Amino acid sequence: MGDPTPLVYARLFAELPETEALFVRDTRGAVRGEMLAVAFQCLLDIDGGYGANFIAAERVNHDAFGVAPQAFARFFPIVRDVCREALGADWTPAFERAWAERLDRVAGLVHA
Repeated sequence: MGDPTPLVYARLFAELPETEALFVRDTRGAVRGEMLAVAFQCLLDIDGGYGANFIAAERVNHDAFGVAPQAFARFFPIVRDVCREALGADWTPAFERAWAERLDRVAGLVHA
């Protein structure tokens, strides 16, 4: 699969074009890569102290940038969709269940 960052952000910008302007100064993609890496960390620790608290805090921070909670929450399903497409036939029902559980938890944190 390689680095999914370009695929994730291409999808994000296609679905939510208004978000692209937020990355205008990220000319090398470092912010995008870091944001995606942290998103994966949070998803892996969604039931621990780090993941849930970080997502809740970043939802508020992103609101200050003008990112609506729905747009913030949409990032995580986009990551899942890119991973699912990249894995193709290797995507399993267990992966689907794990992602569904995590995305439900993210939605609860974002809309709390």
